[in-house]
Amino acid sequence: MQRIVLSILFLVTYLNGFGQAENKIQLPSIFSDHIVLQQKMQVPVWGMAQPGSFVKIELAGFTGTTKANSDGKWMIRLPEMNAGGPFEMKIWDKDTIKVKDVMIGEVWLASGQSNMEFRVGTGVGPNTSQEIADANYPNLRYFSVNRQTSSIPLQNMGGAEWKPCTSLSVKDMSAVAYFFGREILKNKNVAVGIINASWGATSVEAWMSAEMLKSHLDFTKKVEEFDTDPVRWKAFVQKSMEADRSRDSISTAAKSGITAGVNLKEYDDARWNRTQFPMDMSSINLGGYWGFVWFRKTIEIGKETKMTDFTLQIPISGRSFDIYINGKPIGIKEDKVTKKQIFLVRGKQLAKGKNVLAIRLLVNWGSANLGLKDVEVNLVSIDNKTKISLGGEWCFNSKIEPEIPQWQDYYNKINVLYNGEISSLIPYGIKGAIWYQGENNAGKAYQYRTLFPMLIEDWRVRWGQGYFPFLFVQLANFRDKQQEPADNDWAELREAQSMTLKCPNTGMAVTIDIGDANDIHPKNKLDVGKRLFLAAQRVAYDENVVSSGPVYESMKIEGSKIRISFSSDGAGLTIGKTLPLKGFAIAGEDKKFYWAEAVIEGNEIVVDAAEVSAPVAVRYSWASNPDGNLYNKEGLPASPFRTDQWKGITEN
Repeated sequence: MQRIVLSILFLVTYLNGFGQAENKIQLPSIFSDHIVLQQKMQVPVWGMAQPGSFVKIELAGFTGTTKANSDGKWMIRLPEMNAGGPFEMKIWDKDTIKVKDVMIGEVWLASGQSNMEFRVGTGVGPNTSQEIADANYPNLRYFSVNRQTSSIPLQNMGGAEWKPCTSLSVKDMSAVAYFFGREILKNKNVAVGIINASWGATSVEAWMSAEMLKSHLDFTKKVEEFDTDPVRWKAFVQKSMEADRSRDSISTAAKSGITAGVNLKEYDDARWNRTQFPMDMSSINLGGYWGFVWFRKTIEIGKETKMTDFTLQIPISGRSFDIYINGKPIGIKEDKVTKKQIFLVRGKQLAKGKNVLAIRLLVNWGSANLGLKDVEVNLVSIDNKTKISLGGEWCFNSKIEPEIPQWQDYYNKINVLYNGEISSLIPYGIKGAIWYQGENNAGKAYQYRTLFPMLIEDWRVRWGQGYFPFLFVQLANFRDKQQEPADNDWAELREAQSMTLKCPNTGMAVTIDIGDANDIHPKNKLDVGKRLFLAAQRVAYDENVVSSGPVYESMKIEGSKIRISFSSDGAGLTIGKTLPLKGFAIAGEDKKFYWAEAVIEGNEIVVDAAEVSAPVAVRYSWASNPDGNLYNKEGLPASPFRTDQWKGITEN
């Protein structure tokens, strides 16, 4: 309640500097041709004019008048209108502005990080070309807020404008928002407006107002100490962007690792860290790391081996990389058929006996990997007669060269995206919001339990539209499979998201089955949009539909077994495409989890494991990339859950 009262004091954000008063009437760029206004709501229209002048507005038979205040600011609220159009909206004092092709319909705000930002043109699966060709929906309109950060709340959203959806414009649309909006368009037969304010690799605290974030004890001091001076902020951003532009030259700069001879066969790597192939940055505790990581692998070539040319077959993902065999760089070319890189190793670079493969990998966001699970890595002779495995133990070192400053840090500072992108949209009339974010906060999932609900409260109070629908996407499956049950930060983040459903008028799309182990940006955004729409039908449109898969409700211990009950209005529990039922783990008082056998009995699951005679807890799909295959008969996956409240790895 204190946070709500505090936020109300800052509600009227449209008074905070839209622009300097001029003789000519001005509108924020969101009031442009092809605009969609929210139906059945007294939506506000606002702008600037000469101080003291009378501003009039006409739309669909309505005429309204107001007077610009001493700063030149004005606002008029339109009457509630039913869906329809196109109309022309005329705003004038001494000058006249005409906004053409105005539609009344459903308006949704789409926000979050890269999976919301992910564009249709980037690729949405095998049918991308057809999806783009078929995207002729003139009544589906899209407004993308210009990328901008600020140390103080802004009202100027840049020069963006509304665009109808065509096979050309759809390429720049958020894929999740496009498929969500298309479902509304087809099912509700009204115009749909999508306002996109998303930015990749951003944390939830960047999207919150300073006033709200300050009420969180973890951030009170940070907010108080944050330098809000616009001039200094602009200089900081400029410096960060210069670092961005120079990042690609970093990989070709002076290589201290080469100077130290790390690429040479005789280099002593005895004190380096050891790991098993394949490797991603999280598996070697470098999640979030920025900089160069060196990897080395000793290769033995037998005396009987013919010293011909070889190809190196190894998937590598990173900003850039250099590969050396026995100190010499190897050649790289592209396969004209597969378009994949081929690493060519000349026979003269190799020697019988010991050889050393060294890889210098440039990493940012901690996003890079060597190899993929279940993909063989080999050194293969040109004649295919000799194959030398590169699996097993490797050594690595991230201390050879200095870490690289994180230039992205400027748009992840607290409040700066709320100030730069969200503040400028308030109080534009919306039906609700869709949100896809959380990857950046996974390392602090326990904190997300409070931060995420606070963001929802923050936006709702500031918009002044009550508990408008807020729908969000639970993180998809990603990374390698866990061989054994274990604590996991992504699982804890998903739990925090599930807990947010306690907030009124919220809905969640579970995507645990449509992710990509090797790509944090899975291509299947179609089903994400459809599942968000199912949530919208239930939360925003009061339709009696099955909007989610089975949701954990309670457990009951029955000797050596545990019976799990679910809250679900679906047609019943079922198993996915393959048998048996998987993804369940069970533990006793020692908190040691074992994979369990699970069977469906009516609308309940009975779980047990031979290793646990006195079970006390069950977890389901508790991993970054779990094997869970529990669904309801409507085809929606069960949300991951745990029955215990044991301390997680992100609690501190």
